[in-house]
Amino acid sequence: MTQVKINRRQFLKSSALLSVGALVGGLGPLFTSNAQEVEADKRRAAKYVMQFASPYSSAEALYIPHMHREFKENIEQFSQGRIFVEIVDAGHFGIGTELMAAVTRGQVACALISVSNLSRALPILDILNIPFWASNDQAYLNLVTSSYWQQNVLDVIKAKSPLEVLYHYVVGARTLSATKSCGRIFRLPNELNNVVVRVPASRVLAQFYKMTPANVVEVPWSKVADMARKGHIDVLDPGVVGLYAGPYQLRDQVGAISTLQSVPDAWVNVVNQTWLNNLPRSLREAVTAASDATFKMHLKTVHQTYERCLNQFIQRGVQVYHPNESERAVWNQQFGHHNLQWRAIKRELLGTVDNFEALLAATKEASRYQLD
Repeated sequence: MTQVKINRRQFLKSSALLSVGALVGGLGPLFTSNAQEVEADKRRAAKYVMQFASPYSSAEALYIPHMHREFKENIEQFSQGRIFVEIVDAGHFGIGTELMAAVTRGQVACALISVSNLSRALPILDILNIPFWASNDQAYLNLVTSSYWQQNVLDVIKAKSPLEVLYHYVVGARTLSATKSCGRIFRLPNELNNVVVRVPASRVLAQFYKMTPANVVEVPWSKVADMARKGHIDVLDPGVVGLYAGPYQLRDQVGAISTLQSVPDAWVNVVNQTWLNNLPRSLREAVTAASDATFKMHLKTVHQTYERCLNQFIQRGVQVYHPNESERAVWNQQFGHHNLQWRAIKRELLGTVDNFEALLAATKEASRYQLD
């Protein structure tokens, strides 16, 4: 995530506009027609249109840290209205790997996607799914804002793929969660014997769970709620926010959550480089600056969003279990990043094991960003 110095006056003005926009939005249908006219005028005045696709609904901003409106307002403000952002939310351009394909092809300019669903297009990001090294929120934030990550991961992606990462989201670590039809709390690996565990499109996560006695099945994100409802899967591993945000009311199919904290449930905002490179330099810099501003806004919401989602599950009667230190130690000993099973993956994704050790060191170095 390349840093561009942000003009403080611009940033404050953008923040003020967001506050006004949120206020007007909360006033309801009275302002709908006027708001549509304003948006139409902004679109006609703009020279470029950025379609920003997301699997999530803009209406659930309190529970889902997608930053749809903040990103839109920042892009339009920093570009001085020359870029109009059209938010295409609620999975209109697909969910999971479908959305990954849409932004890779340039069907949309940019999109919010999980790292796991991006891992086939950007395999290097799958390194985050080796368990028990970057799952702590601050450690993850230290990592993704480090110069080493920028130079050895993000710059590599930019040089070798049609996509560029605009910014990361911090949404918490993955869990070990049971469906309502299963209804069990999972504490230790041996309890997964003959249990059906759903994995996303991540080869590394699949390898992790195949080391356990579970039966592992890959299920597209768009089909998870239906598979859970029908009893075809017993366990899924998104973070608390991901479980609540999941498509087709996935939250209604969650019976128990064990906060295993195996790997970060990492999301990113990615942009199609062909679209980005067609902009003049000043507007490319505006996109970078707006992305950085949105990222900073997002960091102020991380803990509140997590707590809201967790409380919603508790109110719904979902059992929430926090593994103790000895239980976590069993998982870490059997599956942690230090195990020899991961050496081949580290070399394949990063070139050498030493490069992984450098990333591990970056998780422990203080970032200029801290979570509130």
